Amino acid sequence: MMLSGMRFLSRRARLCLFMIACLAVVLSAAATVVRTEEPPVFAITNAKIIPVAGSPIEKGTIIVRRGIIESVGANVTIPTDARTIDATGLTVYPGLIDAFSDIGLEEQALARQTTPAATTPTPGRGLQQAQQQQQQPTIPPDERQGLTPYRQAFEQINPTNRKIESARAAGITTTLVVPRRGFFPGQSTLVNLGGSEVGQMVVKAPMSFFINTAGRGAGAGGGGGGGGGGYPGSLMGIFAFVKQTLLDAGQYATAWSIYKANPGAARPEYSRALEALQPVLKREMPVVMPANTPAEIQRALDLADSFKLNLVLEGCAEGGKIASLLKSRSIPVLLAVKYPERPTSTDPDFREELESLRRRVEAPANAAALAKAGVRFAFVSDDMANPRDFILNVSRAIEAGLDKDTALRALTLNPAELLGLSDRLGTIEKNKTANLILATGDIFDQKTRVKYAFVDGRKYDIVEQPAQPAAPGRQTPGR
Repeated sequence: MMLSGMRFLSRRARLCLFMIACLAVVLSAAATVVRTEEPPVFAITNAKIIPVAGSPIEKGTIIVRRGIIESVGANVTIPTDARTIDATGLTVYPGLIDAFSDIGLEEQALARQTTPAATTPTPGRGLQQAQQQQQQPTIPPDERQGLTPYRQAFEQINPTNRKIESARAAGITTTLVVPRRGFFPGQSTLVNLGGSEVGQMVVKAPMSFFINTAGRGAGAGGGGGGGGGGYPGSLMGIFAFVKQTLLDAGQYATAWSIYKANPGAARPEYSRALEALQPVLKREMPVVMPANTPAEIQRALDLADSFKLNLVLEGCAEGGKIASLLKSRSIPVLLAVKYPERPTSTDPDFREELESLRRRVEAPANAAALAKAGVRFAFVSDDMANPRDFILNVSRAIEAGLDKDTALRALTLNPAELLGLSDRLGTIEKNKTANLILATGDIFDQKTRVKYAFVDGRKYDIVEQPAQPAAPGRQTPGR
């Protein structure tokens, strides 16, 4: 019995030792994973550096540690724990900032999630179908009218969206993602285009509100206007809807102020939409509004004056014509370079209208006119399908008279300043976020390609994509 017990204890002891050994292996593997996920240290050497905030460095070094630029200069000591990247022949720029885009945005998927599917009753299955329809989400009345200012862009971002990779390949490392669906579609989010989860991408949320007075995109219910019914369908109707909504938001604030100040007062009805608009009326957040022609710009200014909005204009395709007004009002501009394209037609006798031709020819020169007047602007891609066209069209603005240094600032430091994050983004300086691009030459040269992109200190190798055939009727940028 005693020997049998010893054998039993011996087996238990061996089992315990085996379990302890397994646990040690698991803990060791976990520790290894943690170490590999720690932000690496890089030394980018022998590079031509364009810091934007200072003079170019013909042959310099940048040290990146834990996602931050630790040091930059011509004579920098390389840490012993750094991974060295020999950037001989490459030019390093700050990561480009696209301050108004749909990169990574997947609003269509969100619409499918919130739109009940249409079903046709089947004889004998009416009760079952009714129960299924009751379980399906329905669209609130406000959302049917395109009134969703409470929505956050980060809720609609997919980190695996293919456009994110295309944007990095074009040199874009940061973008302001703006919801589109509806007239008050929601609040924008500034994201860095790296990381496998949305939480790793978000730099700041919310950043601004977007009032879609241009009526671009389908409404929340999928219609051509603000909602499924197509209301409002005209420009006057859109502005009437916007004005009435802002008036309602002001009356809503007054009603709640009276209620809070008087214990015996009746409690107002809560509105998620009108509550979300309070920072707009209090000028706590900027409001971005699209406007292209002088008339549209003036209309946006008048609306902003009526409600004392903190206005930022987006688009401004013909803003150069009233650049002096924009300068005198100190209105910041998100200047879209999504230039008009030649209309397509299968009619052999088709002739482009003179006004359309004029706008298409004059569009690239608009940036130079704004710069000459001293208007603060940042280039934006808006909804360009191909992010590379963003940089190519900025090159067209340079060909039309815009100074190259001004163009680079409008892609880096200017948007960082307009977004209130110039202490983090926009230049290559010590303690700035390590958003960098390593290009084969001048970023505005059509032959230049981005070889590496750093986003929050993570290195991305850019794989050259095969050239895609141009869509029928599409012009090559620059022609």
